[in-house]
Amino acid sequence: MYPEITPLIRDVIKRRYELIPYLYSLMLESHLTALAPQRWIGWGYESDPEVWTPEVMAGETQYWLGDTIMVGGVYEPGNTIARMYLPENEHGYLNLSAPHQHLEGGRWVEIDSQWKESIPLLARVGGGIAIGKDLQTRSPGDHRFPSPNAVEDDYRAVEIFPATGNAKFSYSWHEDDGIAAKPEITTFTLRYSSTDDGISVAFERSGKFVPAWKELDIILPVGEKRPVLQAGMGCTKKADSRGRTVFAFVF
Repeated sequence: MYPEITPLIRDVIKRRYELIPYLYSLMLESHLTALAPQRWIGWGYESDPEVWTPEVMAGETQYWLGDTIMVGGVYEPGNTIARMYLPENEHGYLNLSAPHQHLEGGRWVEIDSQWKESIPLLARVGGGIAIGKDLQTRSPGDHRFPSPNAVEDDYRAVEIFPATGNAKFSYSWHEDDGIAAKPEITTFTLRYSSTDDGISVAFERSGKFVPAWKELDIILPVGEKRPVLQAGMGCTKKADSRGRTVFAFVF
């Protein structure tokens, strides 16, 4: 591996670890409902006539990963632009890579995709992404083989994507102990609403499984300056290494 590439690979691996709660929840959802984690771009947007055109129906160049992350790509040598269709919706999408722009739904767009930066990744406004630590963690129920390279899964955050104006959204994810053949599954739901002045959040859970994490961070998109409020009170504010604002949610 070329030394200049090592940091890029390391960042990708760390992001993959972070996304395990999101991906694991999609697998549990698939087990319970037979809903595929990776979905055709028109899934849930069947009233948009453009999703039935041959180019979109081919389904070879972009897909949904869950109902929040839209994944695209570039497939020709020397090409650095991805052509993607964004299904019609009310609040649009956010580019998760620079320049982190807002994009309206119901149209084709071209997304800059430099290979040293990121493949095209968009987030649906109103969605959520549950994330964990950016390193290897052990399953909450697995203490059979202690390893110095695996730590407890005791951190959880949700990346949210609020609308610019007044709107209400909710995002749910599932967790279990990661090892039981017939596990207890708990569903966690984060409800958030936005106004011009701030973003209000509320949290609830349903199920018998109790995770190792006891607090929840709320991570806002790059450039989002509004405060996060919990029951009318401000949450503890900090920043992360990606230039995003993080609020600690206490429940």
